[in-house]
Amino acid sequence: MYVIGNCRLITQDKIIENGNLFIKDGKIVKIIVGDVEKDYDAGGRYVSAGFIDIHTHGGYGSDFMDATDEAFDNVLKFHLDNGTTSVVATSVTASISSTERFLNFCREYMQKERKYARVLGAHLEGPYLSVKNKGAQKEEYLLNPEKDGYEFILRHKDVVKTVTISPELSGAGEMTKTLTENGITVCGGHDDGIYPNFMPAVENGLKHLTHIYCAMSELRFVDGKRNVGLREYGLLDDNLTAEMIFDERHIPTSLALLLLKAKGADKLCVVSDSLRCAGMPVDGKLYKLGTLDDEDAQLFKVADGVAVLADGTRYAGSITPVQKMVKNLLNAGVLVCEAFKVGTSTPAKILGRADIGRIDKGCVADLCVFENDFSLKDVFTDGKLYALK
Repeated sequence: MYVIGNCRLITQDKIIENGNLFIKDGKIVKIIVGDVEKDYDAGGRYVSAGFIDIHTHGGYGSDFMDATDEAFDNVLKFHLDNGTTSVVATSVTASISSTERFLNFCREYMQKERKYARVLGAHLEGPYLSVKNKGAQKEEYLLNPEKDGYEFILRHKDVVKTVTISPELSGAGEMTKTLTENGITVCGGHDDGIYPNFMPAVENGLKHLTHIYCAMSELRFVDGKRNVGLREYGLLDDNLTAEMIFDERHIPTSLALLLLKAKGADKLCVVSDSLRCAGMPVDGKLYKLGTLDDEDAQLFKVADGVAVLADGTRYAGSITPVQKMVKNLLNAGVLVCEAFKVGTSTPAKILGRADIGRIDKGCVADLCVFENDFSLKDVFTDGKLYALK
């Protein structure tokens, strides 16, 4: 038994003072309040569940699409160094062969002994996206579910956890139904739809919105009438969860607070959407989106705290880890338990995982220790202290 004691435990609905976590075989077996003998004295500091990032591409110079041990290690080390203990490895829109290479390697990597953050599975961001809101994704790789099919996803349903599609595309409703029946969560994003043309996908099981308000359809006039887009509909539908990139660039503070008010902390999470430049020096270097061996890959750089395309025309992704986004919420006046929920238990719930993202009996002992200003002091993975960078 290993005891982490003298903690201010951040749970889903309250802070437990002088709490003590008893850990065995990498899991929390009991929680006791009061003075006990302990192996690790938190000194009255805050202790939370480890952060969970369900949408991330890279970090420390690597991208998951590189599909190598070194690349996965680098990205997962970046996240663990920032308190993120579990991630969903995310693809970019690429050729089917490149995407399957990524999925095959992800499966292999998940079977190896854990070194850094845990890989929970894969998120496919495309290739079934709209041309208009493709964002930094390459147009030549975009597909249509009705015309091109999606059999390759079903071949990898054991590793694919989430798929982002434009729900207004022809065949998107049937695709959503099929993927949902095969245990895959379908997410809406990078779309160009207006109500009600995305409703077949919603009615067939679409459950989540990918980086809401970023590369997403919005309120507009069509044939003299005003129609809501996916972002407005997503705020209204209580059956839909959503993620936001709260790096104060993609989503400013006022919009983050609006989203939290509309969706609530139980249905809104933060995601890094981090690229390979995350955690790297800001020196004007150009990076590749997706695999390093793609000679025609989209190029991007870091500018003003965010990743932008090489020509500076649009955002390419984030460089901000989930920990910093949660701290942004705290700085904006959000209550501690609510702010931490959007980085821990809510993303876990979106994935259908009850064993991570919470401080509770039976949960995995992935934990973060914070100073009073919420700067990260220590991280535990499976109940073992990790040496921060």
